[in-house]
Amino acid sequence: MIRAGYLIDNQGYQSGTPDTYMSGWGYEYLQDISYHTEGWKYEYVLGTFSELIAKHEAGEIDLISSISYTPERAENLLYSTNPSGKKCYYVYVKPDRGDLTVGDPEALRGKTIGVNPDVLQTTEGKAWLAERGIDVTYKEYATGGGVFSALSSGEVDAIIMNDVLSSDDAMPVFYVGESDYYFTVPKSRPDIMAELDAAMAQILTSNPHYNDEFKARYSAINVGSSSLTDRECDWLASCDNTVTVGYLDNLRPYSLRGKDNQMEGALSAVVSDMRERFGITVNERAYSSNSDSEAALGRGEIDVALPFAKDYWIAEQEGYAQSDSLASSSLVALYKGDDLGSALSSILVQPNSIVSESLLRSRYPDADIIMCDNASACFDALSSGRAQAAIIPVMALDVVRSQNDLSAYKTAELPGTVRLTARMRQDAPTLLAIVNKSIANSQDNITAGIYTAQSYGETETTLVRFVRLYHGVFVAGVAVAFLGIMAILAWSLLRARKAQQEAQAASSAKIAFLSRMSHDIRTPLNGIIGILGVNEAHAEDAEYVLQNRKKARVAADHLLSLINDVLDMSKIEDSKVVLEHKPFNVIDVIDVIDEVLVVGRLRAPEFGVTIESIGAEDLVHTDVIGSPDHVRRVLLNLVDNAVKYNRLGGTVRCAVDELGVKGNIVTYRFVVSDTGVGMSEEFLKRIFEPFTQAGSDARSNYQGTGMGMPIVKGFVEKMDGSIDVTSTQGEGSSFCVVLPFEIDHAPERHAGSADAEGECDVSGMRVLLAEDNDLNLEIATTLLADEGVAVTCAANGREAFDTFVDRPAGSFDAILMDIMMPVMDGYGAACAIRRSVKADVGSVPIFAMTANAFAEDAQRAHDAGMNGHLTKPIDMEKVKQALATARR
Repeated sequence: MIRAGYLIDNQGYQSGTPDTYMSGWGYEYLQDISYHTEGWKYEYVLGTFSELIAKHEAGEIDLISSISYTPERAENLLYSTNPSGKKCYYVYVKPDRGDLTVGDPEALRGKTIGVNPDVLQTTEGKAWLAERGIDVTYKEYATGGGVFSALSSGEVDAIIMNDVLSSDDAMPVFYVGESDYYFTVPKSRPDIMAELDAAMAQILTSNPHYNDEFKARYSAINVGSSSLTDRECDWLASCDNTVTVGYLDNLRPYSLRGKDNQMEGALSAVVSDMRERFGITVNERAYSSNSDSEAALGRGEIDVALPFAKDYWIAEQEGYAQSDSLASSSLVALYKGDDLGSALSSILVQPNSIVSESLLRSRYPDADIIMCDNASACFDALSSGRAQAAIIPVMALDVVRSQNDLSAYKTAELPGTVRLTARMRQDAPTLLAIVNKSIANSQDNITAGIYTAQSYGETETTLVRFVRLYHGVFVAGVAVAFLGIMAILAWSLLRARKAQQEAQAASSAKIAFLSRMSHDIRTPLNGIIGILGVNEAHAEDAEYVLQNRKKARVAADHLLSLINDVLDMSKIEDSKVVLEHKPFNVIDVIDVIDEVLVVGRLRAPEFGVTIESIGAEDLVHTDVIGSPDHVRRVLLNLVDNAVKYNRLGGTVRCAVDELGVKGNIVTYRFVVSDTGVGMSEEFLKRIFEPFTQAGSDARSNYQGTGMGMPIVKGFVEKMDGSIDVTSTQGEGSSFCVVLPFEIDHAPERHAGSADAEGECDVSGMRVLLAEDNDLNLEIATTLLADEGVAVTCAANGREAFDTFVDRPAGSFDAILMDIMMPVMDGYGAACAIRRSVKADVGSVPIFAMTANAFAEDAQRAHDAGMNGHLTKPIDMEKVKQALATARR
């Protein structure tokens, strides 16, 4: 777990919080870093820059992004080898401050400027103003968001800020400096830095422009493009707030005439932005060629003409200004023959295309440029051989292909791209600035529009074109498709019938299972409720009441085992069984078998069954590593079934032997056999299927749910083992389980930890207990108090959080947290505690103590910052072990 610093109130860089939604390029960079490491997970530490730097230098935070280099910081921190980007520092003002947007630094004299303390951008900005002798008043704010808010509200006249944060109300007017920025880690964690440097090297190797592209994606809006300056507003007022745009018609996917002569296509996003964001009245006019729109621009009939291929030389010769790039496109040559070079000696051009005659003459000065009236005439000229090649934008290739048979032609992408631009007269710089702002605001919409179906307009569909060109093939294809569809329908019908039969069988099995579970749950529950009633009626007979309590305990344990079976089955089906990997002595395995036999022998007299065990004394490798609890569960189930399904006077035989050693693995075989009722060959095929029993009378005769064998098989396979069964009806059954274990070559090293696990003295501990159920609270409080634990109670998560933060650090040795609580649940309370600023927030253990018993519940508790997961009903020995571990 990497503790990562996360700046609060820094929209665009690191936005949101861990309990809401997080975004921003600083956040996403951290995620990309984690993808190139061995599974880094982050614990986010929130704070202002000054707070985070202080914690970082003290070693309380492992990683911070976007840190400029200073010698002072380098004394305590390691810097990444590669920078994570470059910051440029600017003086920002609101776009409507006409007095500050004239480009003269003197306009700042006497003004109030907002800054962040203890950051390089402020140092650089102050030095820049001091060099020019400009006196200003500085006002400090803890966060980047605070600085932008002060500018937006008019609390300050300007701010000094880097270009990695964003605000709609900030426009850069003066560049004051720049610096590279890096990831940093404390000097005590060179291991983290090694992984970090490797991850950054992988990222930059695959994309050398990663840093620039990542930053540009988030900092584009921080250029004052969302509002107009006073100068721009005044210019619009002089033009009655109206701009006329001329566009090229039928230039898919960029521009085409729509309803009421309005422009459609990808580039219409620019016109929409001018209208909707800036409130400009935009008139639109469609033209059939660039020469027509260019002539209209020269006569003053329109103010903006688009799109044109961007070329500074051509624009200068023709006397026009060009906007920022609207989009870009590769060019494709369509030609016959094998020699592209000779084909480009004569090139066709049509009027309504961004590939203009002037562009082609500048790129291919020796070629013969042939003008055509329209696209159809252009293709006819190419087919007849009047010209050798046609050059079109790559995005238009699909349109041409949909309308013509290109099987006899070759295509080749030409070097270089064409950037699209809007043209204006050179005497309209203010209009140019307005159009560029709308282009910046519309980039995402332009890109999306290029790839929409609307961009292609009403062209001949692929099917219609195919039928027209290949009529015979189409008819034959339809016939084959018809026969194929009939065959598929017949096959699908057979599969559907089979699936229906299987679904009905599965449904019947589950219905039978639910019926059995209802019976099995009600049986011990009826016993518990009945015993409570009997005890109330015979309260004066202490011995009789005590015996009944023992019976109630047996019934309660049986009920709990049923619930655990359901949970185990669910975990196995979802592949969420988690094995232990702990060292234990083979004597422990024998003890496990003995425990199983003890339980079996307690039940055996009811059935008149004898139990025998052999083989444990012959084991050689006594120290192994494995999952003893699951071994115990497997053997308990097998012996329990062997007793339950035996006959009067029958025998259960248990054996264990060592099969051999291969490398570091020793393999054991456990055999449980009985002289019971046995099973049919038909049932043996289904014995490991969930909810399956040998006969309908098994419920009344043997009391089972049909989950025991699937659970056994699931556990055995999870431990990389195998299970085999042989059985003869009327004679008995034999189950053979083979399990591998890792040999423990250093048992003495584990002996101390095993002894420590047994030390569960919790007396004197101080525990905060969060529980909203009064009865559960009383039970837990009493059990803990009996062990000498001092308990402080809280009725919900919010109360637990408030109690923790209000007490001095070290007031509690541990926290026991229920999950399902009102006001604030246990997960939220744990997260809030871990994010609080007390000295012991990272060291105080938090244990979930809940009825939520699935694996995902335990994982969610871990993700919320908890140290363990204890399930209800409360097992006091497990609670003591957890608390004792926390004490150690």
